[in-house]
Amino acid sequence: MTLIKWTPRPVSMFNDMDNMIDSVFNSDWGFPARERTNWSPAVDVMEKDDSYIITADIPGLTKKDINVNISEDVLSISGDRSHDTDQDSDRYHYRERSHGTFVRSFNLPESVNEKKITANFNDGILTIELPKAEIAEPKARQIKIN
Repeated sequence: MTLIKWTPRPVSMFNDMDNMIDSVFNSDWGFPARERTNWSPAVDVMEKDDSYIITADIPGLTKKDINVNISEDVLSISGDRSHDTDQDSDRYHYRERSHGTFVRSFNLPESVNEKKITANFNDGILTIELPKAEIAEPKARQIKIN
C-alpha cells in the first residue's frame, strides 16, 4: 500500500492556446497575465524506521486556519487563506499569491498507528508525525511429533 495516491495531471488541449495568448497579451512586467485561482501547499513525505513524517509549507495561515482529519484511513489537511480585501483605488500590476481553500489527502498505510498521530505548526510549516504500529512477531516454537 502506498502513502500517497498518485493522480496524473490532466493534459488540456487549451495549454498551447493559453501559452500563445500569454505571449501576445503578457504584461509589460514580463510576468504571466492570468491569475492563479487554485492553490495547494507543497508537501514532503518522508519515511523513517519508526514513523512517516508529512511536512507542508502553509505560510500566511495560523493553526486555527488549518484542519487535520482522519476518516476511513485517509489523512486530510485543509485550510483557507483569505483574500486581501481590495480597495477601489488598488491597482495591481501583478498578483501571484494564491488564496482560497485547499485540501490535501493521503491514503494511510495499514502500518500507521492512528491513535498516536501528532501535528505541530510552527513558522508556517505543518509537521505531522505518523508513528508506525508495532508489528507483533509470531513466536516460533517447535511442535513435538508423536
